[in-house]
Amino acid sequence: MKVMTFNIRQGGGDRNERIIDSIASHNPDTLVLTEFRENKNSQFFRTRLSELGYLNSAVASIEKGLNTVCVASKKSFVPETFHKELNGEGHRLVVANFNEFSVVGVYFAQKQEKEILFNFLNDNALVLLNKKCLIIGDFNTGRHFLDEVGKTFHCAKEFEDLERNGFIDIWRSRHFETQEYSWFSYVGNGFRIDHAFASPDLNNMVKSVFYSHKERENGISDHSAMIIDFR
Repeated sequence: MKVMTFNIRQGGGDRNERIIDSIASHNPDTLVLTEFRENKNSQFFRTRLSELGYLNSAVASIEKGLNTVCVASKKSFVPETFHKELNGEGHRLVVANFNEFSVVGVYFAQKQEKEILFNFLNDNALVLLNKKCLIIGDFNTGRHFLDEVGKTFHCAKEFEDLERNGFIDIWRSRHFETQEYSWFSYVGNGFRIDHAFASPDLNNMVKSVFYSHKERENGISDHSAMIIDFR
């Protein structure tokens, strides 16, 4: 089982075909697209993804032009959203419940506004940990001095609280002190903001995890893709 997350930047723009080509080259079983938008591109993505075998999909919100998160999979799942519980931030989370485990696709807000979504995840950690669970997507934050050079991240404590509450940062747990970045600012500062957290039993099933930087380096997006292969 291979899972990929990729921020497609503002709904894809005129990069749609290149985004699809990138997805096809990695051939994940399940895909989490962040900055997905219900606009002129959304039907293109649904059609092309269906042609690639992703017959099951769900989005956190169908509000026009809003940056949201989409999960698409070659396996069937039951979708779940939490608009009431997230108090206006429901477009930032969608859950795909498979028979074996759940994938929580997330797209966090900027600055301190992301606290609402972090609080929801941390408050529900015990429920999520009772089953095999993967939280994956664009967190827009990370660890100070490790996932960035300095100390600019908002909600870094809430980010680390996920581990304190029992989740495991899949990539960091295998690259303890490595600094590798998934997004760069316009002045060239690097940040690792695309992440995946797993319940311990699911983390034990990880065969490999890596960032594919060619998507960012070739201008397909301003983010690198993240791919996780499970046994």
